[in-house]
Amino acid sequence: MHSIRAQVWTRGLAAAALRNSRAVTRTVAAAKFVRFTSTEAVIPKSMQPRPEELSQGVTKTVLGDLDASTPPANIRPELWTMYVATLRRLVPESTWPPKRRVLHWMLLNAETREELDLTLTLTEQWRMHMLPITQATTHLWSQACARLKYPEPFMRMLLDRWKYRQLPVAQTLAMYMRFLGTMGAESEASEELLDDVFKVFALYEYYDIPHNAQAYGALVEACCEINTEEAWRRALVASEETLAEDTPMITLEALNALERRSVERNESEMAVRYRDLAKRLDLKPASKKEVQFDDDSTISSPGFD
Repeated sequence: MHSIRAQVWTRGLAAAALRNSRAVTRTVAAAKFVRFTSTEAVIPKSMQPRPEELSQGVTKTVLGDLDASTPPANIRPELWTMYVATLRRLVPESTWPPKRRVLHWMLLNAETREELDLTLTLTEQWRMHMLPITQATTHLWSQACARLKYPEPFMRMLLDRWKYRQLPVAQTLAMYMRFLGTMGAESEASEELLDDVFKVFALYEYYDIPHNAQAYGALVEACCEINTEEAWRRALVASEETLAEDTPMITLEALNALERRSVERNESEMAVRYRDLAKRLDLKPASKKEVQFDDDSTISSPGFD
């Protein structure tokens, strides 16, 4: 009975967070844009726009007339050129199809929030024209937002499945919950980011992905990372939900996080309990290998077991 009540609580809280969410509009303090020794993004030869596409200066695109030679602030010329050229290829009269890997290239090369916002605008147009999105595209989006410590774009896309039609897999969602936890530990918006963690947990069912040990483990790890009283309360209830089952869905990393926080809170009995549970369940550390993709951009290697 305890397990059922706890399960209803955790999933109910996640569902409530999802229902109450709107398009993400809050602002987390943006990191100052720092230029590195070299900021040039090299466009592969196979993806370079044709000279005649951009030779006329201002060019017609699906978002109006744009000048490829005048990038906005904090957006490098190479990304702006790729953006304008791709939008130009989306107009009905264009005879050239957009390059298939353009979103991947922009996500891998984005160095500022402005460049990521630019890629989000391109993604919106990409989907409006029914161009394909793959599991790899979605995973690269999550990595780019984590790398730039900018959670809003990926949350916005995940919460609007109809508009963006992303294809997250369990590994991507678990990774993003951990990132949100790390971000919450460093941010004054910790409670909002904690709610975002539970929204992502609720999105498993929204995207028809079953909750597994990695889902519960990432949820608990994120709560422990944020380390507020509310986050600790949620970590305890979420972990007890699955630990009450005959076959708990939990990870060694989550139990280690619970043990660590218990020690910090001078709750020695709880720390011993989590340490003993990890031994009794014979849990193994998660693999650290990178996520890999097949030729069709579906995930072939999950990045952890």
